[in-house]
Amino acid sequence: MRIGFLSPLALALLAGLSVQAQASSDDSCYPDWRVSRDTLDPCSNQPFLSPGNDSRVNLRLLLADKKNTGLTPNALSEDDLAQGFGPVPFPVYRLSQGGGTDTEPDDGADTSSTAELDNLLQPLGIKREDYTTAGEAFVTGEGSRCRSNDDDSATAFVRQVVKADMPAAERELLVKARLQLLTTCEWDGPVVANAQQLQSTDGQQLYTYLQAAADFYSGRFAEAERGFSAARSSALPWLKEAALYMTARTALNQAQADAYDADGVPTLARVDKSALANAEQAFDSYLSTYPQGDYSASARGLLRRVYWLADDGSKLAEAYAWSLTQASDAQRNVSEDELVEEADLKLLMVNSQPVKTPMIQLVSDLMVMRGGNQPTLSRADLEKQKALFASEPELYDYLLAVCALYIEHQPDAALKQLPQRVPSSLNYFAFSQQTLRALALEAKQDWKRAQALWLQLLPLAKLPLMHDQLELALAMNYERSGQLAEVFAADSPISAKQVRYSLLRNVAGPELLRQQIAQASDPVERQTAQFVLLYKDLLRGQFATFAEDFKQLPTPVPEDKLSSSLGYVYSEGQTLKLFQWNGEKAASGYTCPAIAQTAATLQTEAKNPQALNCLGEFILRNNLDGMPLEQARAAGSLGSTASDFKGTTFSRLDGYKQVIGDAKAPKTDKAYALFRAINCYAPAGYNSCGGQDVEPAVRKAWFRQLKSGYADTQWGKSLQYYW
Repeated sequence: MRIGFLSPLALALLAGLSVQAQASSDDSCYPDWRVSRDTLDPCSNQPFLSPGNDSRVNLRLLLADKKNTGLTPNALSEDDLAQGFGPVPFPVYRLSQGGGTDTEPDDGADTSSTAELDNLLQPLGIKREDYTTAGEAFVTGEGSRCRSNDDDSATAFVRQVVKADMPAAERELLVKARLQLLTTCEWDGPVVANAQQLQSTDGQQLYTYLQAAADFYSGRFAEAERGFSAARSSALPWLKEAALYMTARTALNQAQADAYDADGVPTLARVDKSALANAEQAFDSYLSTYPQGDYSASARGLLRRVYWLADDGSKLAEAYAWSLTQASDAQRNVSEDELVEEADLKLLMVNSQPVKTPMIQLVSDLMVMRGGNQPTLSRADLEKQKALFASEPELYDYLLAVCALYIEHQPDAALKQLPQRVPSSLNYFAFSQQTLRALALEAKQDWKRAQALWLQLLPLAKLPLMHDQLELALAMNYERSGQLAEVFAADSPISAKQVRYSLLRNVAGPELLRQQIAQASDPVERQTAQFVLLYKDLLRGQFATFAEDFKQLPTPVPEDKLSSSLGYVYSEGQTLKLFQWNGEKAASGYTCPAIAQTAATLQTEAKNPQALNCLGEFILRNNLDGMPLEQARAAGSLGSTASDFKGTTFSRLDGYKQVIGDAKAPKTDKAYALFRAINCYAPAGYNSCGGQDVEPAVRKAWFRQLKSGYADTQWGKSLQYYW
């Protein structure tokens, strides 16, 4: 039997009550390439204990150490790659090995195959299909008492009836009664109409249990409790055990009977505390009597529900810790994945009181240390928790270091709380300590010592995702310390493609790009470097160097699509053939030469009206407005430092404005510039061409100028509106 997850509405309610940052993510995930963060981004986790990680990731890191195993991330999917992900940072779902929050919750038995039930019924001449199951309408919602009225529970009962000592007629009567019970959760009256026919001792005792089950499923808990109590005196071993277990379930369902509304949203204040205490005592009694019983896994799961309904965070934390670190698969009522989700939703996201389990308390504290508008844990708050970490003081020291670095912004204080020597091997906690140590050094801008530490950790990073994080961290160190060329040195330990591509497209200067065109072993990296070089030469007005770099295009020009390496998301991207654009006449009727000729013209005549229009036409016809190469990176992330490429990027709108303002511009060129400048704001009034915005009054004046002075041109005739 199992304890499930909250319905979406129940989750929403509990999340609203939470004083901590939530762990759940939305449907869209894109990476933010950085190691250090103090705000939640469930799409950008790192394999060290961080306030910015999803709480489920931090919990899994600690669990991996408890079990002396590495994480087992799922392979990168096509969607992951299309969204720009590499191995790290990673979205939380990459650690999920099955199950998930979509699982329907229950408080009873797991559903399973009906094969055994069919086998039991066959000798009796009874068919399972003659009894229609009540259906999901009776079992929806976490508070439903009817979740276990299914084939599994029916099979358990029928199995006992088949082997019990009773006449065949009694056996048939009881089996049919149990199957009839599957059809409803609202049973009125005796479950067997002619119960006087049951004369055998076993038959009477099994009937007592079955009537109690019918009362339980129908919500008559007082009657159910009396029936199960009576069945507990049975000489039948299964009946005695099942009745004790069902006595506990009855008390639990009575306790929560008024806690859920029609939408399945719980209000814990409406829980019957007396009945809940009885349920806890009864489950404890069952587990004491039957520690390896048929229902022991379910009983432990339902005890977690008891602790949750009682708002007892300490007991709930201990239960999760035992289930996650000590229990075998057979002793858990749900998978480890589901248990992590459950712990997140029912404890981490809603509990605001300290708990006595260091692992859980550390994850909870990291959540509260997140930046933003959430309450922040102070050093004084942490000092009050010291006794809670008596069994694992190193976890407490780590929290003090996190507090010093992320909340107090005192990296020297953080360093004092962390080991000063690198151990001979790294689990995830030791890796977290050394990661935090290097980040504290970088917070002091001690790039050299931090770099040495990152390099020292690399050969020790044996567990999954560690090495990937170190490559990112080292690349960011080189970038921010002005040593970008070290990332691309022949002996560089940084092989992560997305890291290298990001630095090439965002930060690298012309010489480094030319170096990688010549020496990069990865053909995509070579082509990316060549594309970035030619693009920035052209768009940043380096027309002479564009002409020289253009000569280095290979023959034939590769037609491979460059998408993620150029920063495109869910797009086919571009190819190097872009720079062979021949300026063929567009539907608008404006003719341009090849882009190389346009660049040559602008090299000698920077304000040439046709060349300015045609550079704009090159951008327009090749969908280069808003290209990823021009999108600024978030401060503090990989590739966010100043580019080594000089010059400012040309914008179509600025080019059109130059032509419009040129009194000597030919009529055709000026008319087309007016037409295109106005269309920069079509159809919603937002500028899609880059450059400095202009007010609607300016666009109106352009429109009047086009419709008056250039009314006889095709663009003056075709344009009907301004935006």
